[in-house]
Amino acid sequence: MGGVDLWQNEDETYENFDPQSIHDKVVEVVSISGTWHLGKLQVGLSQARRLAQGQSVKIQLCAPLPVQIDGEPWSQQPCTLTISHHGQAFMLKRAAEEPLGHAAAIITDVLENAETNQVINASQKRALLQEMAV
Repeated sequence: MGGVDLWQNEDETYENFDPQSIHDKVVEVVSISGTWHLGKLQVGLSQARRLAQGQSVKIQLCAPLPVQIDGEPWSQQPCTLTISHHGQAFMLKRAAEEPLGHAAAIITDVLENAETNQVINASQKRALLQEMAV
């Protein structure tokens, strides 16, 4: 997700969940509803749904389901997935953010899709684009 914060610590409503931390050995589980939702997350127009948080998380799948962990997607057959902390490593972080032009292109695509699907109208799209440009 290119650094998108799916848990969103700055959100003031935690729904009985603790803020995420890379040091607490706790796994956070969120869900998304599809590629359209991914696009809205990328530009900050939506939020992932918080599902669970714990040192060990078990997920029981009763039917085949597309899943993704750490950017790796696959189709999982019915099973029980157990996820827990195994180890921790230092990660590199990009020093400079991507150019604003890239973000603007993503925002434009999302808003055009929203207009096409009649989620917003042309004047709302124009107002959103103007506000984002500020």
